[in-house]
Amino acid sequence: MKVVIIGGVAGGMSAATRLRRLKEDAEIVVFEKGPFVSFANCGLPYYVSGEIDEREKLLVQTPETLAARFQLDVRPNHEVTAISNG
Repeated sequence: MKVVIIGGVAGGMSAATRLRRLKEDAEIVVFEKGPFVSFANCGLPYYVSGEIDEREKLLVQTPETLAARFQLDVRPNHEVTAISNG
């Protein structure tokens, strides 16, 4: 089974990692428009206020760590504009 997930922040990564737990043999590809995946959006107010001093501290995972831990093919900086079934 091949699954494509569009969106690699909180919802997309939750879906991808949950699917991995349910289907160990699935090919899972995640496309994210921006440069970051698994971004802690709820921490943004702390960054803006200065309580968190480095933006990188909001990055929970990287494509490399997700590939190593969950065998996910994560592709940041890839905007999906259409989907074709073949």
